[in-house]
Amino acid sequence: MSSPRVLDLSLYQCPVCEQNRLRVFPNYWKCDGCGEEYATIEGIPKLYREKDLGQRDRALRDFFYNGFLGKYYQHVMPFLALPVRPGYWNGWLAYGLIVSALLTLLVIVGNFFFFAHRWRTPSPLEIVALLLLIGAGSFLLRHRYLLYLFLLAIPVKISLLATRFKPVEAFADIHARHINELLKRSDRLRVLDVSTGSCNSLYRHGWMKLNADYTGLDLSETMLLQGFDFMTQKQVPIDFVLGDATRLPFVAETFDVVLNYGALNGYTDSKTALSEMVRVAKPNGLLLFLDEQLYPSASAVEKIYFERVLSSHNVIHHCPVELLPESVDGVEVHQVYHFYYLCTAHKKALPY
Repeated sequence: MSSPRVLDLSLYQCPVCEQNRLRVFPNYWKCDGCGEEYATIEGIPKLYREKDLGQRDRALRDFFYNGFLGKYYQHVMPFLALPVRPGYWNGWLAYGLIVSALLTLLVIVGNFFFFAHRWRTPSPLEIVALLLLIGAGSFLLRHRYLLYLFLLAIPVKISLLATRFKPVEAFADIHARHINELLKRSDRLRVLDVSTGSCNSLYRHGWMKLNADYTGLDLSETMLLQGFDFMTQKQVPIDFVLGDATRLPFVAETFDVVLNYGALNGYTDSKTALSEMVRVAKPNGLLLFLDEQLYPSASAVEKIYFERVLSSHNVIHHCPVELLPESVDGVEVHQVYHFYYLCTAHKKALPY
């Protein structure tokens, strides 16, 4: 893996003493203000202290994003939204194969325990089936959101087919509206994607059209290295930082655009994270964030799916406009999908 491009150190501040006095060494960064040292991972600075992390943030990083979900993020995350993703036939194929396999194991094991003669020694096939069933059961109990997904996917899909939800303004249209405004700017912009993960959202939703320098921050090493590989393959120059969303290691008023896709509702302290996003935005800078929120006319089975699968890891289950600082205006909340909101706002301009 190659190293990221050279960083502009004037944008960064030490998350401990909040001074812009960081220096880069071959294997670490050091703050000349407080003496704090920060390790690097594949050349990416780890600008946070473990002891400063929120309990929920650490747990999500270790259990989800540095674990099974993070390692197979490109497959697991679309799969969790299986009932609501249009045209996702490969996901339904995988669902059918997994459910069929589990039912087959249940039939084999159930046949031995309830229908075979009690004195009979189990066959090798029955032993393997039992071990596989125990392993699958243990895994699903550990990742219960997947268990609920298998149970609810078909009922939720049927329920959604009976609804006629249509957003007032579509997800793509909202992005296009704001990006077109930014395209009118003659100066080179700076874009920050907080909890960037695999960089899929940053890359695919139109932001690459801008004349901009990009920065991606995430707490999970597993996720950020996926983003590094993805953007390297796409030949997009971008700076990466391992960092805490509630202590962004950037100087105030640095970015023209601050993004957050699918992470805000799960933070230990979403209010502080929003305040940090606003702090590092320039006056008139755009804030855009998306996460889970249930649409008003959801059915009972859709509510269970929302609570047990899509929003199971969240602290907040709606757009937290009440947590936005007073230094923003023009707040818009859009219910863009059955289970997702998109919120935009601007940082207020400085008074003359």
